[in-house]
Amino acid sequence: MPEREFHGLVEFINRMFTGAVSIAVIAAVLASRVRAPSRRDLTRLSWGLVVGVLAQIVLGGITVLTHLRPEVVMSHFLLSMVLVANAVVLQHRAGLADDVVAQRPPFRSSSDRSWSLLLVAISAVVVVLGTVVTASGPHAGDEEVARLGVDLGWAARIHGASVWVLLATIVWFAYARTKVADTHRPTTVRLEQFVLVVLAQGTIGYVQYFNDTPALLVGLHIVGACAVWISVLRLALFADDAAAGSRDVRELQQA
Repeated sequence: MPEREFHGLVEFINRMFTGAVSIAVIAAVLASRVRAPSRRDLTRLSWGLVVGVLAQIVLGGITVLTHLRPEVVMSHFLLSMVLVANAVVLQHRAGLADDVVAQRPPFRSSSDRSWSLLLVAISAVVVVLGTVVTASGPHAGDEEVARLGVDLGWAARIHGASVWVLLATIVWFAYARTKVADTHRPTTVRLEQFVLVVLAQGTIGYVQYFNDTPALLVGLHIVGACAVWISVLRLALFADDAAAGSRDVRELQQA
């Protein structure tokens, strides 16, 4: 397939996905409005998705007008991560029992909560550095547009170092939890899932780096970045629930 036709196909598929996402967002807003009893947190989160999608549409237009400049493409992706975070929180909050949310106690700190928030922060840094690597490489956008201007080798090394920091923090978190007699089982499960996702993502990253960053692996690595972000957010949300004493609707139904 000629290169021009390929890019046109990618753009068409992207617009199809945007349409599907828009329909899902509208459904989320309508569901939050007709839900009984009404929950302010769910309504606000669903409207947050609307604002995010509108912002993405505008930024998407700017991306096209600037002929896929790496800086704008980076912003487009990072805004997507904000939207993903909003959606993950909305999905999680919708699974909490109404009476539990209404009676949720004020902020309570816990070891699991503190560690998970630290992992969220480090993961955010890893994702941002990953966009720098992509923007410096051969798949940053239009072939005729100048790259970010950062040495690809050094960008990849710094990004890789941040991943190792993330892994070291996970190991220390897991070790700290061995000192606790009664750990929160749902948080443990999410921590285990997060470890597996990070290891898989790291493997893809190293394979693509040592094979001259083939486009297919770059695409898989971007999907993996989304998976890492979703996984660490779910870990933090479950740790936060444990600190507040909240219980999931499904957990209540099984009790």
